[in-house]
Amino acid sequence: MNNKTEQKKLSLEPLVHVLSCLAREKYYGPLDRLARVEDNDEFYVTTAMEALYDALRYFGTLEGCARPEGLDEAVRAFAALVKRRPAVAKEVAFKALAKAVGGERQAVKGRASAAR
Repeated sequence: MNNKTEQKKLSLEPLVHVLSCLAREKYYGPLDRLARVEDNDEFYVTTAMEALYDALRYFGTLEGCARPEGLDEAVRAFAALVKRRPAVAKEVAFKALAKAVGGERQAVKGRASAAR
């Protein structure tokens, strides 16, 4: 993988964090819509951007999730990337869901260990 590709993936991590926070709150709508993005059709690009808007709007109401550093840059990078390669929206949604599920399992495992 070249440096540009790595930088783009790294720059989307704050967005993955935001979406994983939503999933932990059981707010899956934006992730579900991002996961349905398929091709370069304008409909899918619009769907991805609307899902991003909803995610950021809802994230702004959460108290238990800190705003990640670099979120503004991640949003701009995502918007530019999804216009060129809309399927990246699906990749971001999958990463966020995996992060949320992994975090939930760790939290449950930690509680089980503490109970012993």
